Amino acid sequence: MPGSAPLNPCPRSRNDPDVDMVGCGEAMIDLLERHTKQLNTAAEVVDAIDALVWPERAGDDRLGVEVEAFPVVVRDDEPAGRLELDSGDPSVLGLVDTTARTGRMILPRRPEVLRFETSAGGLVTFEPGAQIEHSTVPAHTTQDLQAELTSLWDEVEEVFGSEGVSLVSLGVDPWHTAESIPQQLPLPRYQAMDRYFASQWPAGAVMMRNTCAIQVNLDAGIGQVREERWLAANLLSPLLTAMFACSPGPGTRSRRARVWQELDETRVGLPRWASTEDAKPLGDCAARALAANVMFIIRSDGARPGRPGWSFRHWVEEGHSEVGRPTVADLENHLTTLFPEVRPRNGVMEMRAPDGLPSRWWIVPAVVAGSLLYDDRARYTILELLEPLVTDLNGVWHRAARDGISDPELGWLVRQVADLTAEAARRQPERFGAPAVAVTEAFLERFTLRGRCPADELVELLPSPEKALVWAAGDPEMGGLS
Repeated sequence: MPGSAPLNPCPRSRNDPDVDMVGCGEAMIDLLERHTKQLNTAAEVVDAIDALVWPERAGDDRLGVEVEAFPVVVRDDEPAGRLELDSGDPSVLGLVDTTARTGRMILPRRPEVLRFETSAGGLVTFEPGAQIEHSTVPAHTTQDLQAELTSLWDEVEEVFGSEGVSLVSLGVDPWHTAESIPQQLPLPRYQAMDRYFASQWPAGAVMMRNTCAIQVNLDAGIGQVREERWLAANLLSPLLTAMFACSPGPGTRSRRARVWQELDETRVGLPRWASTEDAKPLGDCAARALAANVMFIIRSDGARPGRPGWSFRHWVEEGHSEVGRPTVADLENHLTTLFPEVRPRNGVMEMRAPDGLPSRWWIVPAVVAGSLLYDDRARYTILELLEPLVTDLNGVWHRAARDGISDPELGWLVRQVADLTAEAARRQPERFGAPAVAVTEAFLERFTLRGRCPADELVELLPSPEKALVWAAGDPEMGGLS
């Protein structure tokens, strides 16, 4: 999502007010250099991206997720509107403030700040439609990851539930339209983004205000391991779209993915490779950054609009009539406006394919992606199995959004991925604990191995808003998974 926070490999860079930096170690770029160093050539952009995005840090093969939920007002057991961020009583901010006062997981915020830090080291932030997002701290085990998710959301759900508000995680809110949900973040970034998409891409309003995702964050590693994980993550991504599709619409299993496919193609999607030899983590990121349209330029007096057709490369080579050439800080901001399906951030790969899912299944995408990329044997098998997809990843992504795993080729591949997941997770018991593996295997048995995705089950329930709401809010009695 536009405001998502990455799995943070340098905890002080997020939480320590005395440190303002991007990257770690030798790749650190301090505040002064970020705002004063101009980028005059494409080569300088590549060097800056190398420092910002791909620091040489092996990492610990950790797991992180970013999960999101709609705050849905419930009346007579049915959806009756969405709670607004900071308007009315109650409001989303007001209820999270209450959670921070009464619970132990969310820390109180300063009144002017629209985010909360957590006692575990993560973040709670908000999307333009008042969706609540929780970015976990990097975890070494699924036990730790699940403990943070469960502890925090139990507290939040208790407070919201006491006010008749259900926290619902699906790819797209099926009961409310983007037109009925205002853009509620007062920051110049989101106002400029809203205007930019409105100029040519009306699906931008749906993406910003009416979608939820699960983003899985994995350490990329270094050297050959990084190159393999980068290739494997992008090959796997369309299959995750199909496997975790949970936003049915006319002619589609993942309406959320279709929304992304209808946006500015310079900043979304998957790499366009002719062969696996073309997959280069730094080169791919730099090429996308240079080719992508500039969405806006942030200065102390506000946001200046970019425009379709004026790329970051144009800005570097030609400058801007008011602000000159871009700085490292401008590049950093530009990178936050790019939304590829696999987004590299500070040595981490953010895998953005899965739709929002009921909370009982939040751990499953992390087990699938993490077990396959962190296990050498599974990764090699994935690279071999999915290599035939490499020349048409965006076409496969479109098929995945439309058909899910009812597509014969994708269905067969996803079932192979399911089998590999079970094997790979069991080879890593220190990272993937028995409870998470059990939930994952139950999910795969319920959906994947039967040629179904969650959207197929949800669409059967939607004629009954009460049943669909209970299912989407994560009630384990609706599925037997906890």
